[in-house]
Amino acid sequence: MNDFERQMQQVLRRSERDIDDQTIQELASARSAALSARNKQRVPRFFVPATGMALASILAVVLIMSPDMMERTNTSGGQEEVLLGESMDLYEDMDFYYWLAREDSNLQG
Repeated sequence: MNDFERQMQQVLRRSERDIDDQTIQELASARSAALSARNKQRVPRFFVPATGMALASILAVVLIMSPDMMERTNTSGGQEEVLLGESMDLYEDMDFYYWLAREDSNLQG
């Protein structure tokens, strides 16, 4: 411990000893009020596991139902046509992509 820390410790100890009785009583009553308020707000012990089980059950239901939802959305023919059209554009421009790759490799040396 260096000199500054020792001086601060002495100052704090001196201020602890010099506290008047009224301040001590106020601090004690504030402490007891805080402790009693903490005990009133305590969550029942069964609440935490019950909440966890409820959330796990909801998650299980969502995971079980989600494949069915995905199958229903995938069978709507309109989306397949849009995706097929976009991929056809990619294949039509394939020569351009090959040329771009060759030019890019030539630029790098």
